[in-house]
Amino acid sequence: MLLRSAFVFSCDCPHSPEELEEVLASRKFSGIGQLDVDHLGWVNPRELENGPLVHAVDSIFLLALSKETKIVPASTVKKKLAAAEADATKREGRPPSRKERKALKEQVYESLLPGAPTRIKQTFGVLIPPKKQLLVLTTSAKCLEDFHGVFTDSFMKRGMRPSFRKLRTVQPPSLKMTEWLLNNECDGGFVLGEHCELTHEKSKVRYTALELDRPEIREHLLEGKVPVKLGLRHESTTSFIISCGSADEDLGFSKIHYGDNDGKTEGEGTADEVFDSDLVFSVTEFLGIVNELFEAFGGIAPDVEVLASGEAFQ
Repeated sequence: MLLRSAFVFSCDCPHSPEELEEVLASRKFSGIGQLDVDHLGWVNPRELENGPLVHAVDSIFLLALSKETKIVPASTVKKKLAAAEADATKREGRPPSRKERKALKEQVYESLLPGAPTRIKQTFGVLIPPKKQLLVLTTSAKCLEDFHGVFTDSFMKRGMRPSFRKLRTVQPPSLKMTEWLLNNECDGGFVLGEHCELTHEKSKVRYTALELDRPEIREHLLEGKVPVKLGLRHESTTSFIISCGSADEDLGFSKIHYGDNDGKTEGEGTADEVFDSDLVFSVTEFLGIVNELFEAFGGIAPDVEVLASGEAFQ
């Protein structure tokens, strides 16, 4: 399994897969109920029935949060609601009031839930206890919110509080990204890729699959636009896109590709061995690049925001 996207956090957590397994068991996925809109819980990351909730490879713990959601088409609700309103009008001799119509809509929606089809989506997380780091493998802010919420709740149910910290850099990434685009040169072992997105208030421009030494990009920057996404390539040939919106948003990495090493595990092995080898390789490669990038941004700020505070695990 190769990492393709990630948000990066610091996280104090148990140092053994057995301890973490006990914590996650309190929110193990049990399937959606008839009247539930959605249901979230932990599953085996390798999709093994009755398998452990933590897939441990060396000091890397892989987790998988499963979310099952009922799909109730708005068109179906609208059709059923129109029929219900017609019946109410005929019965009462008048159209339903706004309050009554709202109650009818809720009744219609709930009546459709038991037979509604479902969609299942998984969000993976990687814990590296020795480094006190957590990677949430997604580009979706909603999936990130779900992961943090269930992870925190799993600990709370056992009377513990994990400590999450958003990794903030001393220098805002957008400033360094602006400097790199203006100079057409990066610090350290990085070079510009072929993607950037610039914004200013409601204005946005995006460049994809293009060299970034274009005069119009420089003009946009001098006019006040700020880069919120930038494609970069590391000297190891790994390429990725970093995203960093406002100061309240998390640093995100997407479209990670590992050059000549992408999907080409050396040697022969079983599917399980290849899975584990790819996981270890990509986590190690990614964290090394992230640390170099954070150094280029001036290092990690000491006053990072705490998402869920509590006693650290010893």
